[in-house]
Order: sequence, then structure tokens, then C-alpha cells
Amino acid sequence: MKLVIQIPCFNEEQTLPTVLSDIPASIPGVDEIVVLVIDDGSADETSSVARSRGAHVVRHRGNKGLARTFLTGLETALDLGADVVVNTDGDHQYPGDAIAELVAPIVAGEADLVIGDRQTQTDPKVPARKRLFYRLGNFVVRTATGVAVHDAPSGFRAMSREFAMSVYLTNPFSYTLETIFAAAESRYRIAEVPITSNVATRKSRLFKGIGQYIGRSASIILAGYSMHNPLRAFAWISAPFLLLGLALGVRFLSFYIADPNDTGHVQSLILAAISIVVGAQIFLFGMLGSLVRANRLLLQDIRMRVRRLELGPDGPDGPDDQDDQGGPDDQGAPGRGD
Repeated sequence: MKLVIQIPCFNEEQTLPTVLSDIPASIPGVDEIVVLVIDDGSADETSSVARSRGAHVVRHRGNKGLARTFLTGLETALDLGADVVVNTDGDHQYPGDAIAELVAPIVAGEADLVIGDRQTQTDPKVPARKRLFYRLGNFVVRTATGVAVHDAPSGFRAMSREFAMSVYLTNPFSYTLETIFAAAESRYRIAEVPITSNVATRKSRLFKGIGQYIGRSASIILAGYSMHNPLRAFAWISAPFLLLGLALGVRFLSFYIADPNDTGHVQSLILAAISIVVGAQIFLFGMLGSLVRANRLLLQDIRMRVRRLELGPDGPDGPDDQDDQGGPDDQGAPGRGD
């Protein structure tokens, strides 16, 4: 079994040596370990540091963002023949010694996606205000997906080859929440492993403040829920309009039955008709979304079949380092186990 540990990086020359030194040399059930660094257009010596320590390197021409870098890593890991892919960060937030625990459920065939739970509600390093936001966000994700996750934003995760082939992203911000929605929709087995995160070495570069983080996360959750459950999502939106229209219609009928000559409540009938029409239109959007979802699932199935044909049972031989536009880059040193 081959494990590829991918590390998305942007200007991480200071912390990357520590991250690489923490990666275990052997893991039970794993025959080969390859370390893959995806350099997202760094202006420092991130790529040189990675190569000097034996990592395979892929470099973007310019900064593409975390989501694109994550996908580049998955594509390269699959091309290298990965049976299991682990994603960790270049800022040393996640402990390397927990990788063995993270991959164990996949090696045992018990899970397809394993998330490293940072235990944010009990970790003293997490401020009280952040704990509240984490609790609320995890509750929303659990409610929307039906999956009992306790650290949805954690980027420390392991993926089976099958799940990694199925991953796609529609937002440029992050991969953490959207992959959970996709896994829940396709009923991949999801597990969590408790970990203790390291002390932060710098502030997050994904957002400027907690307000921006909440806004972006909320948009991803709303988009994910409406994309994966369109009929249910639009049914909830249409329900208030339909109920209001029904209530106003009943109100008008009650007055009309009491006094057929009373024309002072026609406005209730007009408003009821408008509300019912609006609610029905919104529900129709949900039905159209459901048809689009069916088409998307069909395209995903075709994409998976094509990927299996391209990669074969074990994947082709690993390519030389290239950027994401197909141009040649400097040769990277072979990964561990090569």
C-alpha cells in the first residue's frame, strides 16, 4: 500500500523543515511513503527546501489559492499511484506523529475519509470566541449533511484512493467543507481521529478576520446544501410563502362565508394568490435543481470511470515535477520509499 502525504505550501520555507522532519518514516500497513509538496507560487525558497529534504515537488506558476492547490496535490498523488492520500499543512499546525492514526481506518478498510479532530472545544489554545464559532459551524454542517463531524474545518485528513478520485471543488476558497458535503452525498464512510494541534506559528492567510471567515464559510455551506439537496433547500424557502398564501386564503374564505356581500377583504385574496404563486415558483426551482443534480451525478460517474481508465488499478508511474499548466519545472528529488 502506497501513502502520499501532500503538503500545500505558500511561502513556508521557515516551517516546512519542521513539518517534513515530523513525518514518520514508516507506518503499519503502509509499504511506501511519498512526500509531495505543492508550492503555490511561493516567493521564497519553499521548493528548494522541500527538494533538499527528499520531497517530490510540484510548483504553480503564480498563486492559485488553497482549493486549487489541494486539487493539484490530489491529481499528482493519484498519478504517483497513491492508495491513501494524507493532506497536512505547511505551517506545522498538524502533528506529523498523528498521521499513522489518521490513515489506520483507511488501511483497515473502515473509512474513506478520516478527519483529524483538533478537539477545539477543549483545547486551551483556542480562544473562547473561536470555540463558539466552531461549535456553531460544526452544528450547521452536521445538520446540513447528516454526518456527525466535530471539526469540519480541519484540513488534516486522510482519503482513500476511491474518494480522492471523486473529489471536485466549486469554490476557490477551501476544500474542507465542500468535500464533507460530497462525501455525505455519495455515502462514503467518514471517521474522525482526535489529535492535538501544534501551537500556531502564524496567522491564517485564508481570511483577514473572523467576519470574513464566517461569511465565506456560510456561503460554502449554503451553496453545498442547495447543490446537494436542491429540492429540500428550495422547499424550505417556498414553505413560508405557501403557508402565508394558505392562511390568507382561509382568512378570505371565512369572511366570505360569513358575509358574501362583504368585499372589504379582497386584498387578502390578492396577497394570498401572489404568495402561493411565488412559493410555487420557488418550489419549481427546487425541482429543476433536482434534475440538474441528477445530471451532475451522472457526469460524476462518467468522470470516475474515465479516471479509473486513465490511472489503472495502481496508477501510472509518477511524472517529473511540472507546474499546473503543463510546463516543465525543476526536477524534484524522489519521495520517500523511491
